[in-house]
Amino acid sequence: MNKLAFLGVFGAVFLVGGCTTPVRNYVPQTKQVSIPPLNTVTTTYVGEDMVRQGVDASMDALHFNQAVVIGSIATYTIPAGDYVKIGEDTTSEFFSNTDKTSGAIVPYRPMITDPTQSIQLKRNGEICIVTIYGGSKCDTGKPFSKVKLQTEQQSSFQQTLIYNGKVANKINIGYREFQGGMARAAFSNEVEYDLSESKTIRYKGAILDVIEANNQSITFKLTRNFNTQ
Repeated sequence: MNKLAFLGVFGAVFLVGGCTTPVRNYVPQTKQVSIPPLNTVTTTYVGEDMVRQGVDASMDALHFNQAVVIGSIATYTIPAGDYVKIGEDTTSEFFSNTDKTSGAIVPYRPMITDPTQSIQLKRNGEICIVTIYGGSKCDTGKPFSKVKLQTEQQSSFQQTLIYNGKVANKINIGYREFQGGMARAAFSNEVEYDLSESKTIRYKGAILDVIEANNQSITFKLTRNFNTQ
């Protein structure tokens, strides 16, 4: 048997028998966000969100704090990072083989032409590398965590009012818009309100009644958010 043929056989021996096909049925989660609740007394500190409303879109991911080696012979290494979920079935969850932030790809084993296509997390905590030909290599006891990441979906839109403090009778409120987790600079603004004239704040549909304010915090009641809710 020549050297290349031997390496091919050697690589195959250490793949779990059978064929694994990653499931691709995952849809990122979206939910309506509207805080604080209407008509409740709320205290917010300088630099914090007073009001926030919009659609929060997030996706599940598998997080590794450090590089993880799968197997003891002819190993695969998963670089540290976040790997977005792509699907699940009754026995496993499947995640991308590419780190969302850095773009690092789980490498295939040297000299074995069977690149990876996904990471499989079984219900018992076992982690497997699934290759493009359906082979898999699994290991147990590896450190990982599940996290939620903000998506870049256009529907992930939020509006916020931020408390920036008080000087004399005037309070400063910041307005911010976020799309896909990123601030929209063109839609940011700072507004001053003179509480000696009125303790009711109105901005882009949001209405707040100020109960007390100083240079560290503000206590208020939200009677209407940016829309009618």
